[in-house]
Amino acid sequence: MKNNLINITTKMKGEHNMKKLNVKTVETACPPLEGGPEFSIPRRGSERSELLTPHQARLNSRSSSSLAILSRKGRGMRAAFTLAEVLITLAVIGIVAALTLPGLIQNHNEKAWSTAKDLWEKKLTETVRRMNTDGVMTGHDTTEDFMDTFKQYMKVIKTCDNTDINKCYSPKVVTTGSNEEPMEVETDSLTSASSMGLKDWQTNTNTMSFVVADGTTVIMAYQPECPYADPIEDTGSQVSCMGYMVDVNGKKGPNRVGKDIQLSSGVAFSTCDNPIGDMCWSTAFLANRAIDTCVGSQYEDMEEQHGSYCSTNYWAGAKLTCQEKGMSLPTSAQLTQLAQALYVNSDGTEATIDESYITGLKVRDQYKDNPPIPIGYFYWSSEEYSALNAYGRGFSTTATDGSDCHWSSKRGSGRRAVCISN
Repeated sequence: MKNNLINITTKMKGEHNMKKLNVKTVETACPPLEGGPEFSIPRRGSERSELLTPHQARLNSRSSSSLAILSRKGRGMRAAFTLAEVLITLAVIGIVAALTLPGLIQNHNEKAWSTAKDLWEKKLTETVRRMNTDGVMTGHDTTEDFMDTFKQYMKVIKTCDNTDINKCYSPKVVTTGSNEEPMEVETDSLTSASSMGLKDWQTNTNTMSFVVADGTTVIMAYQPECPYADPIEDTGSQVSCMGYMVDVNGKKGPNRVGKDIQLSSGVAFSTCDNPIGDMCWSTAFLANRAIDTCVGSQYEDMEEQHGSYCSTNYWAGAKLTCQEKGMSLPTSAQLTQLAQALYVNSDGTEATIDESYITGLKVRDQYKDNPPIPIGYFYWSSEEYSALNAYGRGFSTTATDGSDCHWSSKRGSGRRAVCISN
């Protein structure tokens, strides 16, 4: 009885283990292995089964599970990126960004500047219309007087006179020179209408700079001879009574004409300090550079008459200074042309200037505060009177005299000179 119970219990345990391991029993002629009932685990690709003990089956099951886990881990590792691959990808992204982002940013800035310029034009035109309707657009003698009224119609938060231009405007702007190369302009030199190229105004009214509420900065000159316009029929033509340079970006870069800076009609810059007629006159300078034209062949073309007066030659020093600028000393005739442009008769009528001594003159109103050369000095010409002397012209507030009666020693210090070019 006892033996039967043991056999039944053993058989039940065996069946339970086989169900748990999901194996099938098979008929075999082999005797059962020692230590447990007979059962088998089928092999892959075979109908045969191998008889294992429960302990061996458990070990086999654990090994299979471990291999499965390792297999899954292996597949995960093969799907990941290496550090080198990540770095190469980031480098490619960086190169593409470096090539494309500047263009995108530039296009965005161009559109923003263009929009801001259009808004400024509309705002200025509307302001001028309102001022004309109220009858306050004309009748101002100076830019300062005009600005006192102008800022009542446009929201101006700061104004600066022509001695403090840079407090309201960028100190330097870039434009294109006559040779199509970038040219830098210092804005503190834009103190008058003529310095902004507004030569046709026949006045040298001062400029002012100011800041609008939206951050726009402007340098402006007002034309005192601004014509009347019918407030009903006018469409904003009196905008031409103002010459201006507007920076829609304020003091931020690039501060370049054609980019964030726009010029009104008539405003232009050049490398010429004083354009008069078709000639360019340099800034006048003190001719205090003396050279010895007796020494060295490089001075052979300095004088037509060397004589024995070739040492301590201030006239030759002035001539050399102009040559180094790519310019030359003016002829006597060109100094006469300068005097003609500078003077009128004391009653305001046109004067006739020649090489003789002429008095009863006054400086034209447009040059009264800012003459092209300082008044009250003798200026060399390029022409020699003798081995010791050279011609020139004297300029005073009421008179001028030319080569008929005015020459000076080449050894004389304290003379002035000015250079000229086309």
